[in-house]
Amino acid sequence: MKNVVNKLLGKLYTTEAKSGKDLSKEVIAQYNAARGKLNSTHICHAPFSNMYFNVHGDCAPCWLTFIEPDSYPQKSVRDIWFGEKYQSLRKHLLEYDLTYKCNVCLKNLQSGNYTSVLARAYDVNEPAEYPSMLELELSNTCNLECVMCIGELSSSIRKNRERLPALKNAYDDNFIQQLEEFIPHLKELRFNGGEPWLINAVFKILEKVEKLNPKLKIVIATNGTVMNYKVKEWMGKLNIHINFSLDSLTPDIYETIRVNAHFDRVMEHFLFYQRYTKANNRTMCLMVNPMRNNWFEMPEFIRFVNKHQINIWFNTIHRPVEWSVWALPHAELEKIHQQLSTVEFTKEEKSGPLSAYSIAIYKNLVNVQIKNWVTEAKEREARAVVPGAAITEEEAKVLFEKKITDYIYSKFNEGEEQKKYRLQLLFSKVEQMTKLLQERNGANDFFKTLSKAPPDIIFQQFENHSVHSLVESFENRLQQQV
Repeated sequence: MKNVVNKLLGKLYTTEAKSGKDLSKEVIAQYNAARGKLNSTHICHAPFSNMYFNVHGDCAPCWLTFIEPDSYPQKSVRDIWFGEKYQSLRKHLLEYDLTYKCNVCLKNLQSGNYTSVLARAYDVNEPAEYPSMLELELSNTCNLECVMCIGELSSSIRKNRERLPALKNAYDDNFIQQLEEFIPHLKELRFNGGEPWLINAVFKILEKVEKLNPKLKIVIATNGTVMNYKVKEWMGKLNIHINFSLDSLTPDIYETIRVNAHFDRVMEHFLFYQRYTKANNRTMCLMVNPMRNNWFEMPEFIRFVNKHQINIWFNTIHRPVEWSVWALPHAELEKIHQQLSTVEFTKEEKSGPLSAYSIAIYKNLVNVQIKNWVTEAKEREARAVVPGAAITEEEAKVLFEKKITDYIYSKFNEGEEQKKYRLQLLFSKVEQMTKLLQERNGANDFFKTLSKAPPDIIFQQFENHSVHSLVESFENRLQQQV
C-alpha cells in the first residue's frame, strides 16, 4: 500500500500543468496564481495530506468528499489511508479531474471564485506518506440549537427539535489507540463539532498529543460557550489555536441564531481567547455564517476583526433554505449585493496587519459569491414552472428523474460518460435515501417534495451533503409537517 502512495507522490511533483475534465489551462493557471508560491502543480493536496472523520465514522479527504467513503470501525485508520478509495481519488486529481468527487470546488473554479475553493485550505501541508493533518468530528455533543444546524452536528437539536434517538458513538478507545501511529507525523490537528470542549474523546486525544507530539498545532472550532478550568489547563499545555463561531454582533440577533447561548458571556469568552492567542502568538479566526437576518452586519464584522487583529472567514449556509442567502429571489439578492458592494472602509478601519486580508475576504463574498448568486437566481426564476395538477408518488419520481437529467445535460459541458456518471452518483444517493426513509418512516412523499424544488437546488444539496445528512434533513421536514 505504501509503495502505491509513494509512486503517486512521485508523479505529483512531475505532473506538468495541463487542462482537466471541465477545467481549461487558463483556469488552472489563474487558480495556481491565486494560491501563491507553491512547489506543487497539484490542484488539491487533501487526499495526499488529510483525513477527515465525521460523526458517523466515515472518513474522506475533506468534508465535501463524503461520497461512498470508507468508515471506522469497518476499516482501521491505517487501511483507510492506504486503501483503494483514497488511491482512486488521488489518481483522478493528479489528472485534474474534479468530476469524480469534487464538484463543489469545480464549480467555484469554473466561476472564478478562487477564494472559496476548499482545496486551498490544504495547500499548507505538502503530500507525504502519512497524513500531515487530521480533522475530527468525534461526536455531535453540543449545548446549542442553532437555527442553521441539524441533529447530525448537535445532540441538543437531535433530542429537542428533531426528537430522534441519540447518535451512536462511532469512536472508541481503539480508534484513539490507532491514532498513535499517525500523531507523530502530524503538523496540524483540527477538532470540529458538536462542541469539542464538551467531548471526552477530545481530551483523551490531547493526552496522546502531549506525549507523542507536544508542539503539534491544534485548532479548536468552538461556539464560545464553554470556558472552565479544564479548557484553560489544556490551552496552557499545548499549542492550541481557535476558530470562534460568531454570527452577529447584535445580542438579540445572535441569540435568535445561536439558541441557548448568551451573548454577553460568549463575548467575555471571545476576549479571553483573543488575549490568549495574541499573548501566545497563536492564530484566531472568526467563523461567520451570513444569513437572511444578519447579512447586513458583514461590514461590521470586518471592522470588528480588524480592531481585534484576528482573521475572518465567511461560511456558506446551504440549508435550511429559509435561512440561506443564496436561495433568495433575484430581486432581493440584487438589493443585498448593491448595499454591500457600496460599503467603504475608512483609513482607520483598514489599519492593522490583517486588514488587507479581511477586506479581501469581504470583497470575495460580495463581488464574487453573492454576485454569482444573483445570476443563478435570475436563471433559476427563468426556468421555474407553475406546478400542475396533483400527481402520484410514482409520477413524481419520473418527473424528478427527468428534471434532474435535463438539468445535468444542459448545465455541464462535458462528455456523455461524465454526465452519466454524475447522474449515477446522484441517483445512487437517492436510492439509499429512499431505502432508509422507507425503513425508518414508512410511506412518505419523498419524490413529490423533490419534484417541487428547482433542479439546481436539488443538485447542490445532493452534491454538498452525505446520505445521512440528507435523510435527517428530510425527516426534520416531516416532523415539522406533523
